[in-house]
Amino acid sequence: MVSVLLAACSTGSGSTTTAPEVTTTLAETTTTAGSTSSTEPPVQCPAAPYELTTLPSGVGEGILDPDTIPPDVWTSIGGTHTTFWGRPDGTVAIALIRGTLPAIDWPGDKGEVFVDGTRAAVGPHPDGTWVMGWFEEPRARCDLYTMVFYPPVTPPEVESTIEGMVRVAG
Repeated sequence: MVSVLLAACSTGSGSTTTAPEVTTTLAETTTTAGSTSSTEPPVQCPAAPYELTTLPSGVGEGILDPDTIPPDVWTSIGGTHTTFWGRPDGTVAIALIRGTLPAIDWPGDKGEVFVDGTRAAVGPHPDGTWVMGWFEEPRARCDLYTMVFYPPVTPPEVESTIEGMVRVAG
């Protein structure tokens, strides 16, 4: 098990990439005999205020159509805002989700990292993903973040990507 520990995020050098974004809005509906009620979907969070200046080789080169990416356990939370980075083969490499902490807790050891001076937890999952979760004050729903690295990915690639995160206005 490789422990991922970072002292702080660095501004790094390199190019900044833009990535397709997708919004997930789910409404809940409850039906009872003779009556129907519905719950409004949560207010949509804006995009996460981060740029990734360092990406694993090939990531960010793929063209992704966010409308064709099926939601998964990480990206299917209503009211969240997800930004995807793809690979040349069109698969998702990284998802940055604003509006929720990781949907599943880490089954094993996790390391501590810092994102914009804020403590975060990161670690591997049995499905091959690496997941990072953190929150910012005042801990409102849109102050919660999850970042998912989809396989294949190595611990050094996860670490360098996290080190290359730069907070921007938003």
